Amino acid sequence: MPEAPSPNNNSYVLVRSDGRSDKVTALTFESYDAAYNELERYYRDFCCSDDEKIEYTITSSD
Repeated sequence: MPEAPSPNNNSYVLVRSDGRSDKVTALTFESYDAAYNELERYYRDFCCSDDEKIEYTITSSD
């Protein structure tokens, strides 16, 4: 995962690599770290061979 950007007043969202929406993309986070923690929770449920794992990126929503 990329390093967290400098602190600022932005909010952050998770964006799917396929451009679709789901319950994860509907969330808004007050910090990059909070968004990163959500991704960690999502990815820890998958093992290396899971084909249905969706890739997300953290993006500023402001």
